[in-house]
Amino acid sequence: MPILYTVLLIASVFFYILYEHAFSFYLFAFLLIVPVILLILTIYTAKRIKVSFVDRQNTAGRSARLPVRLKVSNYSALPCANLLIEIEYCNMLDGKKTVVKINTPIYPHETQTMTLTVSGIHCGTVNFRIKRCKISDMLRLFSLRLRRSSIDIPGSVSTVTILPEYVSLENPIDNYADLGLETDEYSKTQKGDDPSEIFDIRDYVDGDKLNRIHWKLSAKQDKTMVKDYSLPIANSITILLEMVKPKGKEDELVKFDALIETAASVSNYLLENAVPHRVAFYDRAGDRLTELEIKDDESHGEMIAMLLQASLYPEADTAAKHYIAADERARCGHIIYVSNTYSPHVSEMLNDAELANKYTYLLMTDDSSDFNEMYDEFAELVPVYPDRLAESVQELCL
Repeated sequence: MPILYTVLLIASVFFYILYEHAFSFYLFAFLLIVPVILLILTIYTAKRIKVSFVDRQNTAGRSARLPVRLKVSNYSALPCANLLIEIEYCNMLDGKKTVVKINTPIYPHETQTMTLTVSGIHCGTVNFRIKRCKISDMLRLFSLRLRRSSIDIPGSVSTVTILPEYVSLENPIDNYADLGLETDEYSKTQKGDDPSEIFDIRDYVDGDKLNRIHWKLSAKQDKTMVKDYSLPIANSITILLEMVKPKGKEDELVKFDALIETAASVSNYLLENAVPHRVAFYDRAGDRLTELEIKDDESHGEMIAMLLQASLYPEADTAAKHYIAADERARCGHIIYVSNTYSPHVSEMLNDAELANKYTYLLMTDDSSDFNEMYDEFAELVPVYPDRLAESVQELCL
């Protein structure tokens, strides 16, 4: 359109020179004044346009498609021929930013909602931000950027959390109750053999041991009562995640998806079988190791949310080194080390620190030939292939 206007203006100049009729002057004057009028109208309209996101928080599965809605309002009496909206979004994991542009007209005194359909390709937290907005006149001679006041500041940001997909597991779970692990917690649903804590007192039945008779209470009740001892609950399994950003990989988030979904699936499976456990990972933002005790759905959900807000880091073995360096680290039954890169010394470090009775190295890999060349004498090395996640994780013995 600017080119067309320039051509018309030049033609009107020649028309005015060659023809002395008043019409040629009026035409030339009209074409000269049109940009001024369009500029004034564009400035007027720009001050009366508001742009914001409708939903500030959203969640979606990795394979789902989620609508991200924008609300655009034109409070002026004039139409907006073209509104350009630039939306910047990035996944917090890798920090890569992408800008998408939307062009749309807006009618006067109208509020319209535009929908962007987002596909959750990778797990994580994706932040959307309205970067800038510009409006143009009908001839696109002028382009004015909207003032910050025209963009709703709280509504200029929207967050979409892409949740991991769980795989169904039927893995065997070893019993670590007899290892003498330190704990101050006892089961509220199952009885055990720890005499330091009483689970229940009940009537005597044939087969009960005589040393469990509660003599004082039996004398008061005038019937034989016995004590059931409690079952100690130790955090016998620790899932330690290493979220290293692979070097030279174009799509490292594929392995990260497998890492998150593996940890989430294993944790959920342990929770379903009433096995308390811990999940530990390195928080790059806070430069510290984050440890969460998973006891119920709430703590499991909190763990997933924190993982999806974490960032990848370049240094290998970072989480393992922080885990080993922690003060007064209690021994557990089984450490499951989950990583998307191979480090030949990490399980040796964990073993030398004597932090567990058993070690398993879950390695996210997409090449079986490379994995065959790896060996670990201190841990069971299990490959996890992103395209065969459920099948791979079935090889894990908890």
